[in-house]
Amino acid sequence: MIKLLIIADDFTGALDTGVQFATCGAQTYVVVDAEIDYTKIASNIEVLVIDTETRHLNKTAAYQKVFSIVKQASKMEIPYIYKKTDSALRGNIGSELTAAIQASGEKHIHFVPAFPQMGRTTVNGVHYVNGIPISKSVFGQDPFEPVRHSDIREIIASQSDIQVNILKNKVLESCVSMKGILLYDSSCNQDIENIVAELIKKDEIHLMAGCAGLACVLSHKFKWKGKQRQIFEIKDRILVACGSVNPISVAQCNDAENKGAPRFKLTAGQKLNPDWIKSYAADAFIRQLYDACKKNHIVILDTNDSENGESAVAYARKKGISPVKMRVDIVSTMACVLKRLIDRGFDSTIFIMGGDSLVEFVRQAGIKAISPVCEIECGVVLSQFKYHHRILNVISKSGGFGQSTLFSDLYDTVLRLNEGKDA
Repeated sequence: MIKLLIIADDFTGALDTGVQFATCGAQTYVVVDAEIDYTKIASNIEVLVIDTETRHLNKTAAYQKVFSIVKQASKMEIPYIYKKTDSALRGNIGSELTAAIQASGEKHIHFVPAFPQMGRTTVNGVHYVNGIPISKSVFGQDPFEPVRHSDIREIIASQSDIQVNILKNKVLESCVSMKGILLYDSSCNQDIENIVAELIKKDEIHLMAGCAGLACVLSHKFKWKGKQRQIFEIKDRILVACGSVNPISVAQCNDAENKGAPRFKLTAGQKLNPDWIKSYAADAFIRQLYDACKKNHIVILDTNDSENGESAVAYARKKGISPVKMRVDIVSTMACVLKRLIDRGFDSTIFIMGGDSLVEFVRQAGIKAISPVCEIECGVVLSQFKYHHRILNVISKSGGFGQSTLFSDLYDTVLRLNEGKDA
């Protein structure tokens, strides 16, 4: 029976939130399907995570998707609904929180956006990344979805006229009767622990919102019937598929390359020409990538532009390709390469960075659902899925966090997991 419904706007977010509950023993199921039939979900599933893929939609379309899901969930009497938000506040935060309130029939939603473990904090309603206001950070410079405001009230006001109440880091006695979005400050994990404890006392956790930071705290407050999933052997040869343009992801790729990891960069013509993937040139590229993966512990497949080659933006302008189609074409090409590698017999571990790249791979591979298993480290999630009667491991994370040494550190962690020291 579904006890908790989580609604995320991208796939990496769905996994890094769902895994918080899976590691506590909840039977957790992640799907990419806004038109879910709740009656067909297996009876042992306790946490259902739906990836709506609304991050890049307009605010009206995002509102409608979330409203429909929450309305149906309310009719099914799912007792707890959690609207997962991006820790950097990208996407349609205001419209989706509004939809959750209005579809659920509740007066308000409790919103705790911080993730202190990853440097995301909220003070007086202003969101920070490592002490820098979010709009002044790398997330404010994102070429596809820049965060233009640091004050969360301004972000929400740009998408909705719903009332926003800042409650600092304390739960007020009067919160039960308040309307709109109840926004909480958090500078440390203890703040979130205290907020959750108070909300539980008031039976106020039926409609909540936040990122994986809040989910991590909340997951320990439920009694789950299941057990943590078994971790099968993780192949210690890792293909990193980088579909993120975030400077943090680029730095991670640079570090691994400097340490000897082969790095295959797709050119603008390869990324944006749909016919390339069907060509002999693509066959040769995939053979080289396959061979490199058999000989090296870490290999990088990167969609970022080469320093000396034509940029994707320049190529797109020349060919009349819109920015939206450019992003779609790039992730589609990446997904095709990964699928063809697996069909060829590739059995290394795939580490996909960027929610768009991950969900496109899942779609092209025809994967209906994916099960989060554990966090290898904060925000880096190991999941399993079935593909042609094989159970495969995939590691994922969003593009905007982690140390520059992430890949080499991850390789060492995989070795320890396989030895059973950290399992």
